[in-house]
Amino acid sequence: MLSVFRPAVMRVTGPVSAPANALRMLNTSSVVMAAKKKVVDPTLPSVPRGPPTAYTLFFKSYVGSSSSNHLKPDGKLDMRSLTSSAGTAWSNLSSSEKQSYESQASEAKRSYEKAYQAFWESTTPETRDAIKKATGKEVKPPGGKKAFKQSVAARAGNPGKPLTAFFGFAKDVRDEGRVAVPGHLEGNERQQFIAKETGNLWKALSESEKQKYKDQYTEQKAKWETWKSTQADKADL
Repeated sequence: MLSVFRPAVMRVTGPVSAPANALRMLNTSSVVMAAKKKVVDPTLPSVPRGPPTAYTLFFKSYVGSSSSNHLKPDGKLDMRSLTSSAGTAWSNLSSSEKQSYESQASEAKRSYEKAYQAFWESTTPETRDAIKKATGKEVKPPGGKKAFKQSVAARAGNPGKPLTAFFGFAKDVRDEGRVAVPGHLEGNERQQFIAKETGNLWKALSESEKQKYKDQYTEQKAKWETWKSTQADKADL
């Protein structure tokens, strides 16, 4: 049974330094969000967190060294002043000075991508779906859906997903340039015209002509399903 998470209340017994106070304020939103969420099933694997950007790394460093210069009269940290000053300081850095943070960010990104790939390969679609239901966040393939589709398309022996009878016909129409599009049509209007004319050409086919494309689809689907069954992540394909 899931229980509500209650963050522990910290009692401050002495003055808090500006850098420590700044870091605490930066983390406040995540603490509040955690307090509002239910505890995620501990048996579910943790999704690797995204890597920090070069600016994020710089900002953390800036907070530690400059937050004492951005205090309000009552001694509290002026976050608006701090973030504005940090942005200006970042803009004024030379390319060589930024390079250090960019190198750290690149290394963090490589480590993240490696960890995420390992996470993806070690989990099942069912587990990832459970994580989505528990956290409300979709677990995307490494590199995103587009990159995943491209990687699948490049796999050895992949015959490609089958085109339905109509779309197989539409591909032939497009490849053969059988639809003459008026020159003044562009963008969506052009695509709509092509789709309409292709539909009319399909309707004009005899049943025997349509059957050729239906047979192609059946054959292609059988090849796809056979190849798909050999893939470890077939449930994601």
